[in-house]
Amino acid sequence: MNKLTLIILFIVLHTLHVNAQTFPNYIAHGGGAAGVIENCTYSNSKEAILQSIERGYTFIEIDMDTTSEGILVASHDWKSFHINTRRPELGDSMFSVESFKSELICGKHTPITIDEVVEILLEHPSVFLITDKISNVDILDRSLSGIRDRVYVEAFSMEDFIRLREVGYHPMYSQRAENLAWLIVENLLDGTARIDFIVDDTNDNFKEISRLRCLMPFKVAMYTSNSKDFVDEHLGKDIDLIYTDYYNPQTGRFNWDE
Repeated sequence: MNKLTLIILFIVLHTLHVNAQTFPNYIAHGGGAAGVIENCTYSNSKEAILQSIERGYTFIEIDMDTTSEGILVASHDWKSFHINTRRPELGDSMFSVESFKSELICGKHTPITIDEVVEILLEHPSVFLITDKISNVDILDRSLSGIRDRVYVEAFSMEDFIRLREVGYHPMYSQRAENLAWLIVENLLDGTARIDFIVDDTNDNFKEISRLRCLMPFKVAMYTSNSKDFVDEHLGKDIDLIYTDYYNPQTGRFNWDE
């Protein structure tokens, strides 16, 4: 490798590193808190989404599931939906979209379809959607094909990662740090679709992540923390984005009611 090639490689890697450090860094988890008083977090409700946008979030994370008709709705899964709508006896029973829309989350908040989420995003062009649970392009495209460039999708396989990127979504590879080293080596050798974004959880090994980012710069999003101490220690250093429930971008504090 000659000197010019080394210089170009250094510039590219440095640029990638700088971009990672300046990436927007708070994600409203499950739509964000819909109110601390009634302890309604992770609701994926209309009110939570609108409040998070009003508070200044750039990234809103929404979970997705399908109704009995195959319509995409904002919900982690049917069991948790029934718990949040105070009917846990329904277990994991799948609802129609009409039944889904007739419920209230935490007794007061509005369930929302993904088509309705898209309508909100179209009204707020600076806001991006992050989602997990579903990384199949055909399913996602039922509602999201028109805003692919504003959707970040957690991918659970390299095949999904490549396909999502090919059609215009922003894929984030779901991977624990303890399994990441070999994946990165394979990815560097393969070269078909470089992994530039990893999703992990806050119990992981930050030293390992930092070491691997020296080998191949990539962004890291982690879930979930409402601890100021944790965020101060890691955000912008070991990780680039953090999923959170209570952070208020207007005050810079972890108290939604301030």
